[in-house]
Amino acid sequence: MKFDFHKFLAVVAQVGPIILAATPGGEKIPTDLIPKIVGAIGEAQAIKGASGAEKKAHVMNVLRTGVEVANATGKVKLDADEIQSVASTGIDNVVATVKIVQGAKVAVDPAVAHAAGVGVEHGGIAGSVPGVDATTKASDLGDGHATHGHGSGDNLK
Repeated sequence: MKFDFHKFLAVVAQVGPIILAATPGGEKIPTDLIPKIVGAIGEAQAIKGASGAEKKAHVMNVLRTGVEVANATGKVKLDADEIQSVASTGIDNVVATVKIVQGAKVAVDPAVAHAAGVGVEHGGIAGSVPGVDATTKASDLGDGHATHGHGSGDNLK
């Protein structure tokens, strides 16, 4: 699948703030800095030829600058190291989630689509991308139980 930068930015904009806030310790990231982090993730992705570590360093530098600017106002006293520690995990979680979303494929059972009144043509949904098999396979469903993303549904059964 070809990388779609605009889709990447759209997904980061949607899930980034939620994931950053939901990361353990995420409450320590000032809400004013979350849009800066999300924007910096997009900027970093646009850096041609940069490694993942270089991209993350860019985001962390933007974050540190944001903390320094906030502290310079005298209205707050933020612990840059603590915020960066939490945000580092959150940034990794955002990027991992975006990769999952970008790699996701539509899985639709033709019988369900037909029953719902959606035309099924050539093994997929009418209007789907030609050559892309959108039918549900047993491998798409695992053992029929929801999982928490690590291949184990043990805590969700």
